Amino acid sequence: MSHETTKKIKEILKNYEIPGECAFILENHTGNINSTYVVTMKEEDGNERRYIIQKINTNVFPKPSFLMRNIENVTAHMAKELKFAKDCKHQVLHLRKTKDERTYCYIVSAGDREYYRIFDYIENAKSYNIAENLDIAFKTGQAFGNFQKLLRNFPIDELEETIPDFHATDKRYAQLEKDIIIDSERRALEIAPEFMMIFQNKNSYSHITNALTTGLIPLRVTHNDTKVNNVMIDKDTDEFLAVIDLDTVMPGSMLFDYGDGIRSSAATAFENETDLSKVHLDLDLFKAYTDGYLSEMANWITSSEVSLMGESIKIITLELAIRFLDDYVCGDTYFKVDPNRPKHNLERAQNQLALAKDIEKKMPKIEEFIQECYNYHKGKSLNIKK
Repeated sequence: MSHETTKKIKEILKNYEIPGECAFILENHTGNINSTYVVTMKEEDGNERRYIIQKINTNVFPKPSFLMRNIENVTAHMAKELKFAKDCKHQVLHLRKTKDERTYCYIVSAGDREYYRIFDYIENAKSYNIAENLDIAFKTGQAFGNFQKLLRNFPIDELEETIPDFHATDKRYAQLEKDIIIDSERRALEIAPEFMMIFQNKNSYSHITNALTTGLIPLRVTHNDTKVNNVMIDKDTDEFLAVIDLDTVMPGSMLFDYGDGIRSSAATAFENETDLSKVHLDLDLFKAYTDGYLSEMANWITSSEVSLMGESIKIITLELAIRFLDDYVCGDTYFKVDPNRPKHNLERAQNQLALAKDIEKKMPKIEEFIQECYNYHKGKSLNIKK
């Protein structure tokens, strides 16, 4: 840890009523957007307590006040719901407030404002980078289902859209078409086969957004980053403990979260895999995640949402392929790329397109299981009520 970083962390801590002296600072390198540090404070009685300090990436989130208002309101609502349900097994991220009751603070460095926030560290917890087995897939789906269940009554008009049109797949496709015409990097001809598959599916890209616009499906609080490693698991019980990383919490459809959860949890290979023969949707992992998700949400979603769950997996997968391809066409300005892989974003797009093809092939089995699982958990909930 550099002397300059240590100095900044100690300056930030002065804004908070956090007891003890700063004993240790460790940088956490797992995040892709914010800079994260685990700070250990030694209190007067000798006990040590850990906190998470994060520097907010203002390139991605140019309005930190909007971002932090979302997190504050959502976590407060979830905490009330857990208390009302007398749920002592699960936790919610606890946001520390400054001495003047703000949810963040800033320091000036090299003439620029740097924005920071502090959370309590979730102790006795672990996380996984991938769904290594069916149990982890089930618990991941269960955790995100529980997240949306707790927020089902949240007043949606109090939530800010911190990244406009984040899952507007039709708009992302339209942008790709424009960027191909501009062809600033002279790469458009390279992507003709990939673009053809994306073009062939263009009519499906507005299905979810149109359903939201017409009121066919409800607007809900969505997490928008439903990766396995955003679920904390209790080390003692092996049950899910909390959902973390709430930066992209926005109004949207539960289909965004479910589709991306399956895409990231049930794929047989990472997005960087170039051997496309290894890229498939694992139906067993898909079933485990879906079972976990619907065990929490079956009684709170509509039949219209259920009818789109299978398609949402393919749409969100194609959306990411569009984003990778568009970034490649524009010169790799958004996603981090390996400097030794000049076609890194193109390869990622090819990976996601291979996954989308496999999802399409398995769609009858996917939709059949979703309906069966929904009916099972819906009926189970009704039987309990009787």
